[in-house]
Amino acid sequence: MPSSAEPAHPEHTTMGPPGRILQFAQRTARTGRGRRTPQPPPSDEPATVTDTPQQRLAETAEAWFHARGKTLTDPDAADTYRATLDLVQLMHDGSLATGSIGPDEHQHLTGMIEGLRAAPDAL
Repeated sequence: MPSSAEPAHPEHTTMGPPGRILQFAQRTARTGRGRRTPQPPPSDEPATVTDTPQQRLAETAEAWFHARGKTLTDPDAADTYRATLDLVQLMHDGSLATGSIGPDEHQHLTGMIEGLRAAPDAL
C-alpha cells in the first residue's frame, strides 16, 4: 500500500519543490457505478442542515398533491388532508380494539400518521 505521501494517480501529479507533490486533477468521489463525480471545494462556513426526515416526508406529501394539481399550503386542502388522516387513525384505533393489530404496531402506525399530519406545517 502506498504511503499518504505518494500520489494515488501518478499521471495527475508532478514533483514540485523537493519532497512535495503537486496534484493537478480535482479529487473526485466514486458513485455507485464506478464513475467519478467532482466534489465541491470545502467551505469555511458551517453547513446548515434543513434536510430532516420530517421535511422530506412533507415534500413527498406535497409532491403527491402537486401531481393532482393541489397543494398542502392551501388551507382547505390541508384541512381535507388532516380529516382524511383522522379517518385513517380511527381505522387503526378500531384495528387495535378488535385485536387485528397489537399495541406496538398501533403505536408505530400512529407515529407515522402524526408525521404525515405535520406535513402542511413543514412546508
